[in-house]
Amino acid sequence: MFFRRKERPDPRAGAWRDLAERLELERLDDADAESLRAELAVDTGRVDTLHVLRRDGQPELLIFEHVRAHPPRRGADERRARVVLRGARTVSEVAWRAFPRSHPLLASLQASRSGGALAPSGDETFDDTVGVVARDPEPAAELMTAPVRATLLRLLGDDDLPEATVTCGGRHLAWRAHRELEPPFDVLESVASRLLAVWAAIDAGR
Repeated sequence: MFFRRKERPDPRAGAWRDLAERLELERLDDADAESLRAELAVDTGRVDTLHVLRRDGQPELLIFEHVRAHPPRRGADERRARVVLRGARTVSEVAWRAFPRSHPLLASLQASRSGGALAPSGDETFDDTVGVVARDPEPAAELMTAPVRATLLRLLGDDDLPEATVTCGGRHLAWRAHRELEPPFDVLESVASRLLAVWAAIDAGR
């Protein structure tokens, strides 16, 4: 008599279901994922486990994983969680990128990636903790009001959250983890609420 080995449930799938239930997220289909991939200029890999929360008067909240091949490990995938806010109108005329200044080379790498330069805010505590780069540094620095700096510090300067980069421009404000997250994905709930706070601070300062 042959016995079939019982398949173990996928912990990632269960963790995504739990997160979606808590945040009242709706799972979107492959067509929506492909459309978002094109919109965000995700030129390699795919958008996976795409979920959305829509509320009147608020930007859309999109949570998903960007999956692409992991070159050092043949046949393996590299997964990066992303949280994106998408508004009906522009949230920031100038495009900028913010990141934790935890490594001396990170600032120059981020600046070269965007073809820009550091945009210091003049707030020593903030500038020592968070780096902001933009192709137009002066308008980006002007955008870093006290409320925006405070909310970015809570998002990028908290050791309890994954190290990540925040990008902003046009209708989008986005958070991208630097490393793969292991389930459960409870931390993305905190990320989403703090990213919404950044959005509100930017919107209030316009």
